[in-house]
Amino acid sequence: MKRWFTLSMLTLLAVIFMSTTGVAQYKAGNHYIGVNATVVTEPVGWGVNYEFGYEKNLGLGAIVRYFSPEDVPYYESTGTGNLKRETFMTMVQALYHPLPNAIYDPYGGLRVGYSYYSETWTTEGIVVGISGEPKAKAESGISMSIVGGMRYFVASNISLEGALEYFLVNDQNYFRNESDTGLMFAINFTLN
Repeated sequence: MKRWFTLSMLTLLAVIFMSTTGVAQYKAGNHYIGVNATVVTEPVGWGVNYEFGYEKNLGLGAIVRYFSPEDVPYYESTGTGNLKRETFMTMVQALYHPLPNAIYDPYGGLRVGYSYYSETWTTEGIVVGISGEPKAKAESGISMSIVGGMRYFVASNISLEGALEYFLVNDQNYFRNESDTGLMFAINFTLN
């Protein structure tokens, strides 16, 4: 009896869920704007993204992210050093959507942009030749990545997104774990 009740409730939820997302889909002419978090990289990057359904299978847009770790202390017996790094990353993107007009929207594409890195190194006391002194400052410059992901429309104007991004060109000195792969999660809103 318990199994039938569970199956009945799951079926009912599936019917309700599918009926509310029937018109939810990626399509040309729509504008998609959202907020995102890029994880795996250390620190986590927070940002906003925009995409315009340019053609049936092609979306054009932009993404802006801000990475800022907490201050990183470096200690020596005679003094203290403190490092703060942050970056602003702006990129334009072209994404290919092989299944337009579907609730599940897989995509792949390319992002190109510019990363501006900022670094502040402050000291207190006598800090000479700290063994844990930070690496050289990351160099601001061109960033390029390939990205692949999936968007799922939970309602006609709201979608959840997950993507894997591999940085082809980026200064790895910025990220503490020297990662060139990021995992991005986003929530998007559709504007017609």
